[in-house]
Amino acid sequence: MEDTSPEKGRWFEHALEWESDSEHGDRPARCLITQISGTTASALPQVCYRRVDDPGGYRPSSIDIDLFPHILRRWLTPEETDRAEREARFRQHSFIASDLR
Repeated sequence: MEDTSPEKGRWFEHALEWESDSEHGDRPARCLITQISGTTASALPQVCYRRVDDPGGYRPSSIDIDLFPHILRRWLTPEETDRAEREARFRQHSFIASDLR
């Protein structure tokens, strides 16, 4: 079974959200984990993520860490990750380059 532990900087396909792709039509949304926040007094730890088609400017989407395996369809391959990084509409390119090296 595939590891479902979220890691900051890792790309995944979302099982419940879709994006439009001119080459492939509708496809599962590709998302980047931007942060894993700790427990607060009122919430479980959160996995924060942005979709490849997210223009940024707003807070990232998030989900309770224990629910993350339910939205993870699969992890992107290295080739798919490279493509998603090139196509990402949000301004995370400096984060990606600095955090993943």
